[in-house]
Amino acid sequence: MKKTILRAALCLSLVAAFSSTAISCSSSDDETTENVSTVDPSNFQGKIAAGTSITLDATKVYNLTGRLLVEKGATLIIPAGTRITASAGATYLIVDRGGKIFINGTATNPVVFEGTTHKQGHWGGIVILGNAPSNRSASGTSTSELGDLTYGGTDNSDNSGLIKYVVIKDSGFKYNPEKEFNGLSLFGVGSGTTISYVYVTDGADDGIECFGGSPNLDHLVITGVGDDSFDWTEGYRGTVNFLYAARKKQYQNAAEPGNRGIEADTQDTDPNTTNGNGTSNPTINNATFLGNAGGSESQGLKIRAGSQGKFDNIVVANYSTGLDFETDRTYGWFTSGSYIKNIRFINVATLVKAKAPAPDMSGVFTINANASGAGNGTALPDWAKGWTGLTSFDVVDAMN
Repeated sequence: MKKTILRAALCLSLVAAFSSTAISCSSSDDETTENVSTVDPSNFQGKIAAGTSITLDATKVYNLTGRLLVEKGATLIIPAGTRITASAGATYLIVDRGGKIFINGTATNPVVFEGTTHKQGHWGGIVILGNAPSNRSASGTSTSELGDLTYGGTDNSDNSGLIKYVVIKDSGFKYNPEKEFNGLSLFGVGSGTTISYVYVTDGADDGIECFGGSPNLDHLVITGVGDDSFDWTEGYRGTVNFLYAARKKQYQNAAEPGNRGIEADTQDTDPNTTNGNGTSNPTINNATFLGNAGGSESQGLKIRAGSQGKFDNIVVANYSTGLDFETDRTYGWFTSGSYIKNIRFINVATLVKAKAPAPDMSGVFTINANASGAGNGTALPDWAKGWTGLTSFDVVDAMN
């Protein structure tokens, strides 16, 4: 994604959910509490105050009409089967540092966020702020351009809650080409947060982006996003296990056809920073990336700006370039050891390239013609079927 998302300083009070929503407030004298007796499902926005816990009602449909902020000390619980529709524009859910969200979807009843109209960029997305380090400063903190909120810190094991079995459609609203949302944005989120079985589809910017921190994510499906499927920066240090990411053929000739499977940075302004976690160095296991030749950024994995990483059991298909490297810190890491193992290229014109001056990068990976990637080679893996609404997906769905 572009390194800025969007400045929005909306100060709203809680105007959320339904009359049947369960709400509890702390009686502690040193906490700010907000008592809500009735709420409106047609106007779901505002602020869930510190000391407040809200549980939504899965039998209702919530219309997100603006910014919904979960404050530090507040909790939002979204039960399995809940559907949230989002009005057009800068409508989004944001969880502040110290706030908690529990999206409790199941394989048979996922939680669904979608636009009131199905198109890329119709609404914002989901944003989580945690206390794990960003490398933007010596203190490990930075300021989110989404609401001017502070994120980051020193706690790599920070816990922002649980996100499980959620479908995010039509996200990525943009104010201009430099300020736009992702489907799921993780700012300084810690490893204590559970993020599992997430499907982002038909978004206008990135599917998922990690800004520092160390969240571990598993069983991710990302299809038809305008920019990169999975993006990281600011010293991200988590693990991603089972990722299926694909362009969609209907966007192949669009201005934003889907770009990279992975875009990896340590930091855009200082690739050699030692702040926070320092260099980005996540672990990516069991991943499939399906591309097409559309656009100028048809690259399976773009690793640059000092990013490192460890990759194993990777399938890259139908991109113009398989692996694309930039910057000395990145070159030094990948030429110093075996960090890209068991990779399988299918219909990739250029397997590897690097921006000059660069060392020879042709030996930094090992090929395995039997690599299964996310589980089924280029085809949609079994674990991704059903809860996503998909029964199949393969190269024919990713390219014309």
